[in-house]
Amino acid sequence: MLRSAGSSYMPGHHVMADRASGLSRTTCILLMLMVWLSVGRAQGWTPEAYPNPQTQPALCGRPNTYRNSSWICDPDGILTRWQADELDEYLESVRWETPCPCDVCDGVADGYNIAVALLRSMTVTDKSHNVSYRAQNFANYLRTTTWDYGSCDEGVVILISQKDRRIYTSVGKEVGLKLTPFRRESIYEKRRGIFSIDDYQLGLATLVFDYKAVLIGTYQDVEEMAEQNLSTVVCGVCVALSFFFCCGCCLILGKHEAETRGNMTPSTSMGTETAEILGLKPGQGYTSVAGFGGGDAGADAGDAGGGDAGGF
Repeated sequence: MLRSAGSSYMPGHHVMADRASGLSRTTCILLMLMVWLSVGRAQGWTPEAYPNPQTQPALCGRPNTYRNSSWICDPDGILTRWQADELDEYLESVRWETPCPCDVCDGVADGYNIAVALLRSMTVTDKSHNVSYRAQNFANYLRTTTWDYGSCDEGVVILISQKDRRIYTSVGKEVGLKLTPFRRESIYEKRRGIFSIDDYQLGLATLVFDYKAVLIGTYQDVEEMAEQNLSTVVCGVCVALSFFFCCGCCLILGKHEAETRGNMTPSTSMGTETAEILGLKPGQGYTSVAGFGGGDAGADAGDAGGGDAGGF
């Protein structure tokens, strides 16, 4: 009885020990993760240590997403879960609603991709570089190395470092054809006030909204409006100059014609043969240009002394 009781008791004891061992391993992993994140938060992040939201959503503060991946990495919890979920859905729509820029396209969700990296601060590895350079280098590293999600360099990475007060957008070659530096700067300037009050969810949403419009081709920025206005002004100036040139030419020609008509009275220096051809005697001239008409010409000529002008 004791042996059977002992034998029935020992397996249960081993099961409990295995469960306790499993829990301890899980606890250790969670503690290591918390320590790792705490170190990252305290000292700042390096590009190499920053997690990947597509393959490590839990480390990015995006566990249990329905796609098991995310376009947002927020390990320091700058956004709330609800804010991140809302923004994540909009980022996903970019792939579905923008055109495919690559030579080979799948036909489904093959557009541009935009990912967001939020962090409390960046680690200072080289004091010779300023914070703007570090933000640019951080974002470019993510886009080209660990976050290179596309197939033809069609990705965008928006980096926000909260304590450093820096935001930078890194774009691939294909994206840069549309999302030019001037456009990125002008779009950000419109949204700067939102980021200055630390409303990161709204700031990112409006930023992505404008980027998406640019990639689709429906965005009209200051650069395009300036080009259109310049074209309109140039066309207007050309039309005005053409109008004044035509008017000037007409006035000059009209004046010249009037002067020509006023000087058409033959003088007594006209040769005898020429006068005879015109039906005139030497020394006889026209009284006016109207003499070339019909009945009036005969009357004027008759008054002038003859009636030969209308007698053909």
